[in-house]
Amino acid sequence: MKVTRAWAKVVVLTVALAMSAATQQAHAINLQNGLISYWPLNEGSGAVANDAAAGGVVDNGEIRNAPAWTNGKFNAGLQFTGTQDVLIHPSADMDIGTSAVTLSAWVKLDKLPGDLTLPDFAGILDAPTDAYVMYLDRAAAELRFKVTDNAAVTTGAHPGIPASMLNTTDWLHVMGVYDGNRGSVEIFLNGNRVDIGSIPTNVKTVLAGQRGSIGAQPNAASPYTATRQFQGGIADVALWNRPLGGAEAQYLYNAGTGNAVGAANPDIVPLPPIGPTTPAAQPVIHYRFDGNLLNHGTGGAPLNAVLNDGPDASGPQFAGAKIGQGLDLRGNPNSTNSTATNGDYLSVNYTLPDTGTIALNFQDMTWFDFNTLWSNSVHGNAWEAWIYGVGRLASRTNDATGNNNLDYYLPLVGDAATPHHVALTWERSGTNMSSKIYVDGVLREQFVEVYKAPGSILYVGGGIALAGTANHLGKGVYDDFRVYDVALSESQILSLAQIPEPSSVLMAGLGFVFAVVNLRSSKPSRN
Repeated sequence: MKVTRAWAKVVVLTVALAMSAATQQAHAINLQNGLISYWPLNEGSGAVANDAAAGGVVDNGEIRNAPAWTNGKFNAGLQFTGTQDVLIHPSADMDIGTSAVTLSAWVKLDKLPGDLTLPDFAGILDAPTDAYVMYLDRAAAELRFKVTDNAAVTTGAHPGIPASMLNTTDWLHVMGVYDGNRGSVEIFLNGNRVDIGSIPTNVKTVLAGQRGSIGAQPNAASPYTATRQFQGGIADVALWNRPLGGAEAQYLYNAGTGNAVGAANPDIVPLPPIGPTTPAAQPVIHYRFDGNLLNHGTGGAPLNAVLNDGPDASGPQFAGAKIGQGLDLRGNPNSTNSTATNGDYLSVNYTLPDTGTIALNFQDMTWFDFNTLWSNSVHGNAWEAWIYGVGRLASRTNDATGNNNLDYYLPLVGDAATPHHVALTWERSGTNMSSKIYVDGVLREQFVEVYKAPGSILYVGGGIALAGTANHLGKGVYDDFRVYDVALSESQILSLAQIPEPSSVLMAGLGFVFAVVNLRSSKPSRN
Protein backbone atom coordinates (compact mmCIF):
# COMPACT_ATOMS: atom_id res chain seq x y z
CA MET A 1 0.00 0.00 0.00
CA LYS A 2 1.32 3.40 -0.91
CA VAL A 3 1.41 5.87 2.00
CA THR A 4 0.48 9.35 0.81
CA ARG A 5 1.82 12.53 2.36
CA ALA A 6 -1.64 13.32 3.71
CA TRP A 7 -1.83 9.95 5.50
CA ALA A 8 1.68 10.46 6.81
CA LYS A 9 0.57 13.77 8.28
CA VAL A 10 -2.39 12.04 9.93
CA VAL A 11 -0.10 9.44 11.50
CA VAL A 12 2.38 12.05 12.69
CA LEU A 13 -0.36 14.28 14.07
CA THR A 14 -2.12 11.39 15.82
CA VAL A 15 1.12 10.14 17.36
CA ALA A 16 2.01 13.68 18.41
CA LEU A 17 -1.34 14.09 20.11
CA ALA A 18 -0.93 10.78 21.92
CA MET A 19 2.62 11.65 22.96
CA SER A 20 1.49 15.06 24.18
CA ALA A 21 -1.24 13.48 26.32
CA ALA A 22 1.22 10.93 27.71
CA THR A 23 3.73 13.68 28.47
CA GLN A 24 1.13 15.69 30.36
CA GLN A 25 0.12 12.65 32.38
CA ALA A 26 3.73 11.75 33.17
CA HIS A 27 5.05 15.22 34.03
CA ALA A 28 7.66 14.64 36.73
CA ILE A 29 8.00 16.90 39.78
CA ASN A 30 10.99 16.87 42.08
CA LEU A 31 10.21 15.64 45.57
CA GLN A 32 11.21 18.78 47.43
CA ASN A 33 9.20 21.12 45.22
CA GLY A 34 6.89 22.95 47.62
CA LEU A 35 8.65 21.57 50.72
CA ILE A 36 8.19 24.35 53.28
CA SER A 37 9.19 22.69 56.57
CA TYR A 38 11.14 19.53 57.32
CA TRP A 39 12.09 18.14 60.71
CA PRO A 40 14.38 15.09 60.29
CA LEU A 41 14.64 14.82 64.11
CA ASN A 42 18.21 13.59 63.69
CA GLU A 43 20.06 16.00 66.00
CA GLY A 44 20.63 13.33 68.63
CA SER A 45 20.81 15.85 71.49
CA GLY A 46 19.68 19.29 72.54
CA ALA A 47 16.33 21.06 72.79
CA VAL A 48 15.89 22.21 69.17
CA ALA A 49 14.39 20.29 66.26
CA ASN A 50 15.92 21.99 63.24
CA ASP A 51 13.90 22.80 60.15
CA ALA A 52 16.04 21.45 57.30
CA ALA A 53 13.84 22.66 54.42
CA ALA A 54 15.69 24.92 51.99
CA GLY A 55 14.51 28.54 51.74
CA GLY A 56 11.50 30.15 53.31
CA VAL A 57 11.05 30.68 57.05
CA VAL A 58 13.14 28.56 59.41
CA ASP A 59 10.53 26.79 61.55
CA ASN A 60 12.70 25.23 64.21
CA GLY A 61 10.79 23.30 66.86
CA GLU A 62 11.12 23.78 70.61
CA ILE A 63 11.64 20.38 72.25
CA ARG A 64 9.91 20.31 75.63
CA ASN A 65 10.27 17.92 78.56
CA ALA A 66 13.17 16.04 76.97
CA PRO A 67 11.81 13.18 74.86
CA ALA A 68 14.51 10.56 74.26
CA TRP A 69 16.48 10.68 71.03
CA THR A 70 16.32 7.33 69.29
CA ASN A 71 18.00 5.49 66.45
CA GLY A 72 14.66 4.85 64.86
CA LYS A 73 13.85 5.44 61.22
CA PHE A 74 16.95 6.59 59.31
CA ASN A 75 18.83 6.36 62.65
CA ALA A 76 16.81 9.31 63.87
CA GLY A 77 13.63 10.20 65.71
CA LEU A 78 12.19 11.11 69.09
CA GLN A 79 10.56 8.75 71.57
CA PHE A 80 7.51 10.26 73.27
CA THR A 81 6.11 8.82 76.49
CA GLY A 82 3.03 11.02 76.86
CA THR A 83 4.58 14.05 78.56
CA GLN A 84 6.67 15.70 75.81
CA ASP A 85 6.25 17.55 72.53
CA VAL A 86 8.00 19.69 69.92
CA LEU A 87 6.31 23.10 69.77
CA ILE A 88 6.25 24.85 66.36
CA HIS A 89 5.20 28.50 66.32
CA PRO A 90 3.13 30.20 63.59
CA SER A 91 4.93 31.57 60.54
CA ALA A 92 4.32 32.42 56.90
CA ASP A 93 5.37 28.85 56.06
CA MET A 94 3.12 27.27 58.66
CA ASP A 95 0.19 29.31 57.34
CA ILE A 96 0.59 27.33 54.07
CA GLY A 97 -1.13 30.10 52.04
CA THR A 98 -2.16 27.77 49.22
CA SER A 99 -5.04 25.46 48.34
CA ALA A 100 -3.05 22.33 49.21
CA VAL A 101 -1.00 20.77 51.98
CA THR A 102 0.80 17.44 52.46
CA LEU A 103 2.02 16.11 55.81
CA SER A 104 4.38 13.11 55.90
CA ALA A 105 5.83 11.29 58.92
CA TRP A 106 7.21 7.97 60.12
CA VAL A 107 5.63 6.71 63.35
CA LYS A 108 6.07 3.74 65.66
CA LEU A 109 3.02 3.40 67.86
CA ASP A 110 3.23 2.32 71.49
CA LYS A 111 -0.57 2.17 71.61
CA LEU A 112 -3.21 1.55 68.98
CA PRO A 113 -5.91 4.22 68.72
CA GLY A 114 -8.54 2.15 70.50
CA ASP A 115 -6.19 1.53 73.44
CA LEU A 116 -5.81 5.21 74.32
CA THR A 117 -7.01 6.35 77.71
CA LEU A 118 -8.50 9.79 78.21
CA PRO A 119 -8.12 12.13 76.41
CA ASP A 120 -9.56 10.54 73.31
CA PHE A 121 -6.87 11.87 70.97
CA ALA A 122 -3.08 11.73 70.66
CA GLY A 123 -1.34 14.17 68.34
CA ILE A 124 1.31 13.18 65.81
CA LEU A 125 1.28 16.75 64.52
CA ASP A 126 -1.65 18.50 66.13
CA ALA A 127 -2.99 22.00 66.78
CA PRO A 128 -6.07 23.54 68.41
CA THR A 129 -7.11 25.20 65.13
CA ASP A 130 -7.06 21.88 63.21
CA ALA A 131 -5.77 23.64 60.08
CA TYR A 132 -3.84 20.47 59.15
CA VAL A 133 -3.39 17.81 61.80
CA MET A 134 -2.61 14.11 62.14
CA TYR A 135 -3.61 12.23 65.28
CA LEU A 136 -4.90 9.02 66.86
CA ASP A 137 -8.65 8.94 67.52
CA ARG A 138 -9.77 6.52 70.26
CA ALA A 139 -13.51 6.64 69.56
CA ALA A 140 -13.05 6.05 65.82
CA ALA A 141 -10.16 3.60 66.43
CA GLU A 142 -8.24 5.26 63.60
CA LEU A 143 -5.14 7.27 62.78
CA ARG A 144 -6.68 10.33 61.12
CA PHE A 145 -5.79 13.36 58.99
CA LYS A 146 -7.89 16.51 59.16
CA VAL A 147 -7.76 19.78 57.23
CA THR A 148 -9.81 22.95 57.76
CA ASP A 149 -10.15 25.66 55.12
CA ASN A 150 -10.25 29.42 55.59
CA ALA A 151 -14.03 29.32 55.93
CA ALA A 152 -13.59 26.96 58.93
CA VAL A 153 -15.11 24.07 56.93
CA THR A 154 -13.69 20.57 57.19
CA THR A 155 -14.56 17.01 56.19
CA GLY A 156 -17.68 15.43 57.64
CA ALA A 157 -15.85 12.16 58.25
CA HIS A 158 -12.10 12.72 58.53
CA PRO A 159 -10.04 10.23 56.48
CA GLY A 160 -8.51 7.59 58.71
CA ILE A 161 -6.48 4.41 58.86
CA PRO A 162 -8.33 1.75 60.91
CA ALA A 163 -6.56 0.11 63.83
CA SER A 164 -6.75 -3.23 62.02
CA MET A 165 -4.15 -1.92 59.54
CA LEU A 166 -1.81 -0.56 62.25
CA ASN A 167 0.58 -2.25 64.67
CA THR A 168 2.93 -1.47 67.56
CA THR A 169 5.97 -3.31 66.19
CA ASP A 170 6.90 -1.58 62.92
CA TRP A 171 7.79 1.91 61.78
CA LEU A 172 4.85 3.00 59.61
CA HIS A 173 4.85 5.70 56.96
CA VAL A 174 1.75 7.91 57.05
CA MET A 175 0.94 10.76 54.68
CA GLY A 176 -2.04 13.11 54.61
CA VAL A 177 -2.87 15.11 51.48
CA TYR A 178 -5.31 17.96 50.92
CA ASP A 179 -6.05 19.21 47.40
CA GLY A 180 -8.48 22.13 47.52
CA ASN A 181 -8.90 22.23 43.75
CA ARG A 182 -10.34 18.71 43.92
CA GLY A 183 -11.95 19.22 47.32
CA SER A 184 -10.23 16.03 48.51
CA VAL A 185 -8.53 14.98 51.75
CA GLU A 186 -6.65 11.67 51.60
CA ILE A 187 -4.55 9.53 53.92
CA PHE A 188 -1.88 7.03 52.87
CA LEU A 189 -0.30 4.17 54.80
CA ASN A 190 2.94 2.56 53.63
CA GLY A 191 2.61 3.86 50.09
CA ASN A 192 -1.09 3.13 49.54
CA ARG A 193 -4.13 5.36 49.82
CA VAL A 194 -6.41 4.04 52.54
CA ASP A 195 -9.18 6.63 52.79
CA ILE A 196 -10.54 9.78 51.14
CA GLY A 197 -12.94 12.51 52.21
CA SER A 198 -14.09 15.83 50.79
CA ILE A 199 -14.44 19.40 52.05
CA PRO A 200 -17.76 20.75 50.70
CA THR A 201 -16.75 24.33 49.84
CA ASN A 202 -14.81 26.09 47.11
CA VAL A 203 -12.79 28.28 49.52
CA LYS A 204 -9.86 25.90 49.01
CA THR A 205 -7.16 27.85 50.94
CA VAL A 206 -5.88 26.18 54.10
CA LEU A 207 -6.83 27.87 57.38
CA ALA A 208 -4.04 30.21 58.52
CA GLY A 209 -2.61 30.83 61.98
CA GLN A 210 -1.68 27.33 63.15
CA ARG A 211 0.57 26.81 66.19
CA GLY A 212 1.19 23.09 66.39
CA SER A 213 3.23 20.44 68.10
CA ILE A 214 4.88 17.23 67.03
CA GLY A 215 3.81 14.59 69.54
CA ALA A 216 0.94 16.54 71.13
CA GLN A 217 -1.62 19.31 70.77
CA PRO A 218 -0.60 22.60 72.42
CA ASN A 219 -3.11 24.80 74.17
CA ALA A 220 -4.09 27.94 72.25
CA ALA A 221 -2.85 30.35 74.94
CA SER A 222 0.68 30.92 76.25
CA PRO A 223 2.60 28.97 77.52
CA TYR A 224 0.97 26.57 75.02
CA THR A 225 0.94 23.64 77.40
CA ALA A 226 0.95 20.27 75.66
CA THR A 227 -2.21 18.16 75.77
CA ARG A 228 -3.31 14.99 73.99
CA GLN A 229 0.25 13.64 74.03
CA PHE A 230 1.41 10.85 71.77
CA GLN A 231 3.20 7.71 72.95
CA GLY A 232 5.69 6.19 70.53
CA GLY A 233 8.37 7.17 68.04
CA ILE A 234 8.15 9.91 65.41
CA ALA A 235 10.76 10.61 62.70
CA ASP A 236 11.27 12.48 59.41
CA VAL A 237 8.31 14.87 59.56
CA ALA A 238 7.78 16.99 56.42
CA LEU A 239 5.28 19.57 55.21
CA TRP A 240 4.56 20.68 51.63
CA ASN A 241 2.26 23.38 50.25
CA ARG A 242 1.24 21.18 47.33
CA PRO A 243 -0.61 17.86 47.03
CA LEU A 244 1.67 14.85 46.78
CA GLY A 245 0.30 11.65 45.27
CA GLY A 246 0.65 7.91 45.23
CA ALA A 247 4.02 7.97 43.47
CA GLU A 248 5.58 10.11 46.20
CA ALA A 249 3.96 7.96 48.88
CA GLN A 250 5.50 4.84 47.34
CA TYR A 251 8.90 6.50 47.01
CA LEU A 252 8.93 7.63 50.65
CA TYR A 253 7.82 4.21 51.89
CA ASN A 254 10.20 2.35 49.54
CA ALA A 255 8.93 -1.14 50.41
CA GLY A 256 9.49 -0.45 54.10
CA THR A 257 13.13 0.59 53.84
CA GLY A 258 12.04 4.17 53.35
CA ASN A 259 13.60 7.21 51.76
CA ALA A 260 14.22 10.21 53.99
CA VAL A 261 12.72 13.39 52.56
CA GLY A 262 16.06 15.22 52.75
CA ALA A 263 18.27 12.41 51.48
CA ALA A 264 17.71 13.18 47.79
CA ASN A 265 15.53 15.29 45.53
CA PRO A 266 14.50 12.98 42.68
CA ASP A 267 12.06 13.81 39.91
CA ILE A 268 9.01 11.66 40.55
CA VAL A 269 6.58 10.73 37.78
CA PRO A 270 2.93 10.56 38.92
CA LEU A 271 1.22 7.19 38.83
CA PRO A 272 -0.84 6.63 35.67
CA PRO A 273 -4.53 7.46 36.06
CA ILE A 274 -7.03 4.67 36.56
CA GLY A 275 -8.46 3.49 33.24
CA PRO A 276 -12.06 2.43 32.59
CA THR A 277 -13.04 -1.24 32.83
CA THR A 278 -16.39 -2.50 31.57
CA PRO A 279 -18.28 -4.19 34.44
CA ALA A 280 -18.59 -7.95 34.11
CA ALA A 281 -21.77 -7.88 36.18
CA GLN A 282 -25.05 -6.88 34.60
CA PRO A 283 -27.39 -4.44 36.34
CA VAL A 284 -30.50 -5.84 37.99
CA ILE A 285 -32.27 -2.57 37.20
CA HIS A 286 -31.41 -0.49 34.13
CA TYR A 287 -33.73 2.33 33.08
CA ARG A 288 -32.62 3.84 29.78
CA PHE A 289 -35.62 6.20 29.72
CA ASP A 290 -35.67 6.17 25.91
CA GLY A 291 -39.35 7.04 25.72
CA ASN A 292 -40.47 4.48 28.34
CA LEU A 293 -39.97 3.21 31.90
CA LEU A 294 -38.97 -0.35 30.97
CA ASN A 295 -36.32 -2.23 32.88
CA HIS A 296 -33.50 -3.51 30.66
CA GLY A 297 -31.66 -5.16 33.57
CA THR A 298 -31.60 -8.81 34.60
CA GLY A 299 -34.63 -8.28 36.87
CA GLY A 300 -36.81 -7.94 33.78
CA ALA A 301 -40.33 -6.59 33.49
CA PRO A 302 -41.31 -7.12 37.17
CA LEU A 303 -38.93 -4.26 37.94
CA ASN A 304 -40.30 -1.80 35.38
CA ALA A 305 -40.61 1.63 36.98
CA VAL A 306 -44.01 3.00 38.00
CA LEU A 307 -44.71 6.71 37.60
CA ASN A 308 -46.38 8.74 40.31
CA ASP A 309 -47.98 11.20 37.90
CA GLY A 310 -48.26 14.76 39.18
CA PRO A 311 -50.31 17.66 37.81
CA ASP A 312 -47.76 19.22 35.45
CA ALA A 313 -48.34 16.86 32.51
CA SER A 314 -49.99 13.53 31.76
CA GLY A 315 -47.69 10.53 31.62
CA PRO A 316 -43.89 10.40 31.82
CA GLN A 317 -41.99 13.18 30.09
CA PHE A 318 -38.69 12.64 28.28
CA ALA A 319 -35.97 14.95 26.99
CA GLY A 320 -32.62 14.71 25.27
CA ALA A 321 -29.88 13.44 27.56
CA LYS A 322 -26.27 12.29 27.46
CA ILE A 323 -27.35 8.87 26.17
CA GLY A 324 -30.42 9.17 23.98
CA GLN A 325 -33.32 10.37 26.09
CA GLY A 326 -33.78 10.84 29.82
CA LEU A 327 -36.67 11.13 32.26
CA ASP A 328 -37.64 14.81 32.43
CA LEU A 329 -38.69 15.91 35.92
CA ARG A 330 -38.04 19.61 35.36
CA GLY A 331 -41.75 20.33 35.79
CA ASN A 332 -41.62 19.48 39.49
CA PRO A 333 -41.76 22.37 41.98
CA ASN A 334 -38.71 23.37 44.04
CA SER A 335 -38.29 22.54 47.73
CA THR A 336 -41.51 20.52 47.96
CA ASN A 337 -42.02 17.26 49.84
CA SER A 338 -43.39 14.43 47.75
CA THR A 339 -47.04 13.52 48.03
CA ALA A 340 -49.24 11.23 45.99
CA THR A 341 -50.48 14.11 43.84
CA ASN A 342 -48.07 17.08 43.73
CA GLY A 343 -45.30 15.94 41.40
CA ASP A 344 -43.67 13.22 39.28
CA TYR A 345 -41.37 10.54 40.66
CA LEU A 346 -40.75 6.84 40.07
CA SER A 347 -41.09 3.80 42.30
CA VAL A 348 -40.13 0.14 41.96
CA ASN A 349 -40.81 -2.72 44.36
CA TYR A 350 -37.21 -3.77 44.99
CA THR A 351 -35.20 -4.34 48.16
CA LEU A 352 -31.60 -3.25 47.74
CA PRO A 353 -29.02 -6.01 48.40
CA ASP A 354 -26.32 -6.15 51.12
CA THR A 355 -23.72 -5.26 48.49
CA GLY A 356 -24.48 -3.11 45.51
CA THR A 357 -24.22 -0.02 43.32
CA ILE A 358 -26.62 2.73 42.28
CA ALA A 359 -25.56 4.90 39.34
CA LEU A 360 -27.19 7.51 37.08
CA ASN A 361 -26.60 10.54 34.90
CA PHE A 362 -28.26 13.76 36.05
CA GLN A 363 -28.41 17.05 34.19
CA ASP A 364 -30.28 20.36 33.76
CA MET A 365 -30.68 20.36 37.51
CA THR A 366 -31.77 23.16 39.77
CA TRP A 367 -29.93 23.59 43.05
CA PHE A 368 -32.32 23.92 45.97
CA ASP A 369 -32.89 22.32 49.37
CA PHE A 370 -33.36 19.43 48.62
CA ASN A 371 -33.21 18.02 45.07
CA THR A 372 -33.69 14.26 45.39
CA LEU A 373 -31.85 11.83 43.13
CA TRP A 374 -33.07 8.62 44.76
CA SER A 375 -34.68 7.59 48.07
CA ASN A 376 -36.19 4.61 49.87
CA SER A 377 -39.35 3.58 51.65
CA VAL A 378 -37.59 2.58 54.90
CA HIS A 379 -37.03 6.15 56.11
CA GLY A 380 -36.98 9.68 54.74
CA ASN A 381 -33.33 10.00 55.77
CA ALA A 382 -31.98 6.60 54.72
CA TRP A 383 -30.78 5.10 51.44
CA GLU A 384 -31.02 8.42 49.66
CA ALA A 385 -29.05 10.93 47.60
CA TRP A 386 -29.81 14.62 47.14
CA ILE A 387 -28.33 18.02 46.22
CA TYR A 388 -28.42 21.09 48.47
CA GLY A 389 -29.11 24.64 47.32
CA VAL A 390 -25.37 25.41 47.44
CA GLY A 391 -24.66 22.55 45.03
CA ARG A 392 -23.43 20.05 47.63
CA LEU A 393 -24.18 16.45 46.69
CA ALA A 394 -24.92 14.17 49.64
CA SER A 395 -25.82 10.53 50.13
CA ARG A 396 -26.36 8.22 53.08
CA THR A 397 -27.72 4.78 53.82
CA ASN A 398 -28.43 5.18 57.54
CA ASP A 399 -31.16 7.38 59.01
CA ALA A 400 -28.87 10.34 59.71
CA THR A 401 -27.29 8.74 62.78
CA GLY A 402 -23.92 10.37 63.44
CA ASN A 403 -24.60 12.84 60.62
CA ASN A 404 -22.43 10.69 58.39
CA ASN A 405 -23.30 11.91 54.92
CA LEU A 406 -21.09 11.21 51.95
CA ASP A 407 -20.54 14.66 50.44
CA TYR A 408 -19.08 16.36 47.40
CA TYR A 409 -19.24 20.02 46.36
CA LEU A 410 -20.41 20.04 42.74
CA PRO A 411 -19.38 23.69 42.06
CA LEU A 412 -15.79 22.39 42.05
CA VAL A 413 -16.56 20.61 38.77
CA GLY A 414 -19.24 22.76 37.14
CA ASP A 415 -22.41 24.77 37.65
CA ALA A 416 -26.07 23.78 37.94
CA ALA A 417 -26.29 23.21 34.17
CA THR A 418 -23.34 20.80 34.12
CA PRO A 419 -24.34 17.15 33.66
CA HIS A 420 -22.84 14.71 36.16
CA HIS A 421 -22.57 10.98 36.63
CA VAL A 422 -23.23 10.01 40.26
CA ALA A 423 -22.67 6.57 41.77
CA LEU A 424 -22.93 5.04 45.23
CA THR A 425 -21.40 1.68 46.16
CA TRP A 426 -21.80 -0.19 49.42
CA GLU A 427 -20.61 -3.43 51.03
CA ARG A 428 -22.14 -4.78 54.21
CA SER A 429 -20.01 -6.55 56.82
CA GLY A 430 -22.10 -7.64 59.79
CA THR A 431 -23.54 -4.56 61.48
CA ASN A 432 -21.36 -2.14 59.52
CA MET A 433 -21.27 -1.06 55.90
CA SER A 434 -18.56 0.57 53.79
CA SER A 435 -19.97 3.20 51.41
CA LYS A 436 -18.37 5.24 48.61
CA ILE A 437 -19.62 8.14 46.50
CA TYR A 438 -18.33 8.87 42.98
CA VAL A 439 -18.85 11.94 40.82
CA ASP A 440 -17.98 11.77 37.12
CA GLY A 441 -16.19 8.46 37.64
CA VAL A 442 -13.90 9.72 40.42
CA LEU A 443 -14.04 8.48 44.01
CA ARG A 444 -14.84 11.54 46.14
CA GLU A 445 -15.53 10.22 49.65
CA GLN A 446 -15.91 7.00 51.60
CA PHE A 447 -16.63 5.89 55.16
CA VAL A 448 -17.91 3.04 57.29
CA GLU A 449 -21.33 3.47 58.89
CA VAL A 450 -23.80 1.37 60.85
CA TYR A 451 -25.87 -0.80 58.52
CA LYS A 452 -29.59 -0.08 58.20
CA ALA A 453 -31.77 -2.50 56.25
CA PRO A 454 -33.45 -0.83 53.25
CA GLY A 455 -37.18 -0.89 52.61
CA SER A 456 -39.02 -2.73 49.88
CA ILE A 457 -39.51 0.29 47.57
CA LEU A 458 -36.82 2.24 45.74
CA TYR A 459 -37.72 5.74 44.49
CA VAL A 460 -36.21 7.96 41.79
CA GLY A 461 -36.75 11.73 41.93
CA GLY A 462 -38.76 11.86 45.17
CA GLY A 463 -40.67 9.35 47.26
CA ILE A 464 -42.66 8.76 50.44
CA ALA A 465 -41.03 6.83 53.28
CA LEU A 466 -42.75 4.75 55.93
CA ALA A 467 -40.86 6.62 58.66
CA GLY A 468 -39.46 10.12 58.82
CA THR A 469 -40.46 12.91 56.47
CA ALA A 470 -41.17 12.43 52.78
CA ASN A 471 -38.33 13.22 50.43
CA HIS A 472 -38.41 16.37 48.33
CA LEU A 473 -39.30 16.11 44.67
CA GLY A 474 -36.37 15.96 42.29
CA LYS A 475 -35.94 18.36 39.41
CA GLY A 476 -33.80 17.67 36.35
CA VAL A 477 -33.23 15.09 33.62
CA TYR A 478 -32.45 11.57 34.89
CA ASP A 479 -30.72 9.12 32.57
CA ASP A 480 -29.15 5.65 32.49
CA PHE A 481 -30.29 4.72 36.01
CA ARG A 482 -28.71 1.43 37.13
CA VAL A 483 -28.73 -0.80 40.21
CA TYR A 484 -26.23 -3.65 40.58
CA ASP A 485 -26.07 -6.38 43.20
CA VAL A 486 -22.29 -6.00 43.37
CA ALA A 487 -20.13 -3.06 44.44
CA LEU A 488 -18.44 -1.90 41.25
CA SER A 489 -14.79 -0.89 41.35
CA GLU A 490 -13.48 2.61 40.66
CA SER A 491 -12.44 1.66 37.13
CA GLN A 492 -15.87 0.13 36.45
CA ILE A 493 -17.64 3.25 37.73
CA LEU A 494 -15.39 5.29 35.46
CA SER A 495 -16.49 3.23 32.47
CA LEU A 496 -20.15 3.99 33.24
CA ALA A 497 -19.37 7.69 33.60
CA GLN A 498 -17.70 7.71 30.19
CA ILE A 499 -20.59 6.18 28.24
CA PRO A 500 -20.69 6.80 25.26
CA GLU A 501 -17.37 5.01 25.30
CA PRO A 502 -14.19 7.03 24.79
CA SER A 503 -13.47 5.08 21.60
CA SER A 504 -16.46 6.64 19.87
CA VAL A 505 -15.32 10.09 20.94
CA LEU A 506 -11.80 9.27 19.76
CA MET A 507 -13.05 8.13 16.35
CA ALA A 508 -15.05 11.32 16.03
CA GLY A 509 -11.95 13.30 16.90
CA LEU A 510 -9.85 11.35 14.40
CA GLY A 511 -12.51 11.96 11.78
CA PHE A 512 -12.11 15.67 12.41
CA VAL A 513 -8.33 15.30 12.14
CA PHE A 514 -8.67 13.41 8.85
CA ALA A 515 -10.94 16.13 7.48
CA VAL A 516 -8.55 18.87 8.48
CA VAL A 517 -5.55 17.06 7.00
CA ASN A 518 -7.37 16.31 3.76
CA LEU A 519 -8.37 19.95 3.40
CA ARG A 520 -4.84 21.14 4.05
CA SER A 521 -3.31 18.62 1.62
CA SER A 522 -5.71 19.34 -1.25
CA LYS A 523 -4.31 21.58 -4.00
CA PRO A 524 -6.50 24.53 -5.01
CA SER A 525 -7.87 24.24 -8.53
CA ARG A 526 -6.60 26.63 -11.18
CA ASN A 527 -9.07 28.95 -12.87
